Amino acid sequence: MSKEVIESEPLTLAEVKSTLTKRGKKAELSYIQRVTLDHTVKFSSISARSARSLVKKLKSKYDMEEPLAIQLVDIAPSTTDELAAFLARAPQTYSADQISEILELLEAAKPKEAAKKKKKS
Repeated sequence: MSKEVIESEPLTLAEVKSTLTKRGKKAELSYIQRVTLDHTVKFSSISARSARSLVKKLKSKYDMEEPLAIQLVDIAPSTTDELAAFLARAPQTYSADQISEILELLEAAKPKEAAKKKKKS
């Protein structure tokens, strides 16, 4: 029996983690859902609410497309070079000041422990 996709919406890792955690409390998760949840737990360090708020800020303040904003929130590049690699595919160009502001927004959203660990490595 195949399942039909009724609606599709891009989500951040944090939102997927939140959704699967809630679903796991109501019913048993499938194997794929458990693997996905494990991945989100390892790689998502901010709350779903913070992630969505950051996506909205990036979209409105920098006229960024949602898929790119979601990628930036999920991966949280911490250097200008890392961020430039993502922004190279954007239809618009960003000034050095805008790139610095975006990095500051991404850094501010990280929990303090995660930010310290990333700087050490």
